[in-house]
Amino acid sequence: MRQSLTIRWRLPRRFAPRNDEFFVMVLRHPKSHFNLALLLTISRFVMVPIFTYYFLADQYHSAVLILILASITDVVDGYLARHMNMGTKIGQILDPLADKFLVLITFLILAAKSVLPAWLVFLVIGRDFYIIFGMLYIYYVERVNIKKLQPSILSKRNTFFQLTLLVFSFLVAYLNSKHPDFKNTLVDVVFQTQHSLIYITALMTSATFVQYTQEGLRMLREFGRRPEES
Repeated sequence: MRQSLTIRWRLPRRFAPRNDEFFVMVLRHPKSHFNLALLLTISRFVMVPIFTYYFLADQYHSAVLILILASITDVVDGYLARHMNMGTKIGQILDPLADKFLVLITFLILAAKSVLPAWLVFLVIGRDFYIIFGMLYIYYVERVNIKKLQPSILSKRNTFFQLTLLVFSFLVAYLNSKHPDFKNTLVDVVFQTQHSLIYITALMTSATFVQYTQEGLRMLREFGRRPEES
C-alpha cells in the first residue's frame, strides 16, 4: 500500500481563506512513482530548450550556468535514488535519457554554429539510435533479457571523450564569438586540442558501434528465439 506523509499548516490570517481552512500538502513516500528524485530528472528535460536558447543567442555564461545546474541535479537525483530510497523504474529509464538528450542537443547546436563538423554529429547520433533500436529489438522481439547488460569500458571512455570534446568546443565557440581576433599560445592549444578530439571521438564512437554490434549478435546467437519457438 502506498504510504504518504501529510503535512498541515495554517497560513497567516491575511492570506487565509475566509473559512480559515487548513491547507494540506502531501509529500509522497520515497517509493512512490513521483518524488523529488524524479522531479529533478524531469527538470533536466526542461533545461534543454532553455540551454538551447541561451547558447544560440551567444549568451554563453547563462548557457554554462544551465549546464552546471543540470549536472548538479544529475548528482543529487542519483544520490536520492541510491541513498534515500527514491529510486523508481521510470526514473531508471528517464535519468540516462535526460543526460543523453542534453548531450545530443549540444552536439547539434555546436554543429549548427560550425564548431563541430556535421559528419561527426551524424556519427554520434546515429550510433546512439542504432544502439537504442537494437536493444529494443533484442528485448521486445527476440525476448532476450538485456537488463544485466552494462556499458563496457570502451563505451565509458567514449563518453569521456565526448564530454571532453564538448568542453573544448564550448571554449572554441566562446573564443570565436567574443574574441575572434585574439591569438596566443594558449588559444592555439585550445583549438588544436579540440581538432584532435574530433577525430579521437569519431574513432571511439565507431569502435563502440562495432563492439555493440558484436555483443548484440552474440546475444541473439546465445539467447535469441529458435525457429521452432516463433
